Amino acid sequence: MARRWTWAAAMVVGLSVWLVGEVSAQTPAEEQYGAGVNEIPVLEARAEEQAASLEARIDEISAVGAELEEARSRVDGARARAGELGEQTRSLQRELAAGRESFGAAKAGYEEQARAAYKGGDLEGLSGLLGGFLGSADGIVEVADTRLAEILLEGRESLEVYREAGTSLRNTTRQVSEKRRDYEAALREVRAKTGELRRREQELREAIARISSRKAQTETRLSELRAAERARILEQKAATAAAPGQRAYELGIARDDIVSRAVEPISRKAYGKLYREAAREYGFAEDWYILAAVGKVESDHGANMGPSTAGAMGPMQFLPSTWETSGVDGNGDGAANIMDPRDAIPAAAGYLEKGGAPQDWYAALFSYNHADWYVIKVLGVAEGYRRLSGDDTVGPYI
Repeated sequence: MARRWTWAAAMVVGLSVWLVGEVSAQTPAEEQYGAGVNEIPVLEARAEEQAASLEARIDEISAVGAELEEARSRVDGARARAGELGEQTRSLQRELAAGRESFGAAKAGYEEQARAAYKGGDLEGLSGLLGGFLGSADGIVEVADTRLAEILLEGRESLEVYREAGTSLRNTTRQVSEKRRDYEAALREVRAKTGELRRREQELREAIARISSRKAQTETRLSELRAAERARILEQKAATAAAPGQRAYELGIARDDIVSRAVEPISRKAYGKLYREAAREYGFAEDWYILAAVGKVESDHGANMGPSTAGAMGPMQFLPSTWETSGVDGNGDGAANIMDPRDAIPAAAGYLEKGGAPQDWYAALFSYNHADWYVIKVLGVAEGYRRLSGDDTVGPYI
């Protein structure tokens, strides 16, 4: 399908274009002879490419921003969890210290009670008993004194509880420390990821800034080129409009220099077929609606054959002076008849093609009739035809 980003988009719809690229300035010779106009299609093609590139960059920076937010969330979560684990570790360490102190005090107290119950006997024998009951020895020494045995058993059971509590505290502390190391490693990883994302985000922002800084320069250049193209077209003769007072001159050409014989009218259906065939022949088959719209605006498909106040004639309202160089023998009967739709419709298609169709419909239609209102009117009629046909493969034209 033909490209639609043209003057019509800029002037009728009011779309703005994001452009990138350095454009060399015209030399005075280029400005005088219009050589710089050739840059317009190049710039427009580049505009489409760079608009897509810019959109991709914007999408990329949005994705990086989303990743950055997620990384920040992970950093905050990891930091909070690490803080909780640190507090838990400190609490367990305080409990362990208190347990150790209580364990030592209880053990000393039970030893004192055991000595008192031993009634001043051999201290080495008492140490053996305490080692058996309170230590880690597997064998337990028989004690004849029931009171002493009762104290030792009670002390051993209580101290075992302290030992188990201390062991549990130590295991828990070790687990918390391991988890804390894991979280700190994850925190370092997330921080590194965040740094990389910030670096990418900054690079993307700088790239977009460079694109934006070149945008104004390129838009200005393209505007200048379009203005030059518009001035060049205005200097040329239009297909269907003439200067005031030129009607007699045009009618003289129609009488003496071209074929302008009346022909039998043809049906609207036949007009539609001619529009399609001519559009296909001149490279814009899918846009035949615009050629049909020209026929509608100019003569209502042959209902008003002229001559007009400017001297334009035929179904496509060519000026006879323009027909001299642009008329074609579309039906192959040996004559290019300005009044015959089988000649005039292909001639109009060829004129539009030379004016810029299908790449730039605004320029093409402006070359046909040097008036912005005319271009907008034709595009509006073409859009109406397209919608009536239910054709979504082309357009919209306005």
